[in-house]
Amino acid sequence: MQTKQYLGYLGLSPFLLTFAFSAYNEELFNISAVQLFIFYSAIILSFIAGTLWRKHNDNQSIKLQLCSNVFSVLAFFTLLLPHYIALVALAKFYLLILLCEYHFDHVEPENHGYLQMRLHLTSLVVIIHIIAFIFWCT
Repeated sequence: MQTKQYLGYLGLSPFLLTFAFSAYNEELFNISAVQLFIFYSAIILSFIAGTLWRKHNDNQSIKLQLCSNVFSVLAFFTLLLPHYIALVALAKFYLLILLCEYHFDHVEPENHGYLQMRLHLTSLVVIIHIIAFIFWCT
């Protein structure tokens, strides 16, 4: 397994650890498990948005830079929303950013492995967000 794949899947662990945390403790530093989950999710969404950034000034790179900024700002605004809305919004934003990546990067043959990994990771993250919504908001 390549380092980026290993790190990608390792990045799922804080999502899962918040469930374990919530089973044993209501809060950590006066922050609930659901809020920690949302914080981490927004940070990861912003990180993924940063991977869209291209240093070129061609038309496609400029569109990706705009997408990158929009997703980072959306991630920030989810921190201001009620938990039940933030969990749904973040799940949708993960799907939208994946669609953005497929739209712009699917043509390059060297990106197929990365995009396949992103599809797996995004699917898992969205499923985890659905479980989080059921666990904490119903």
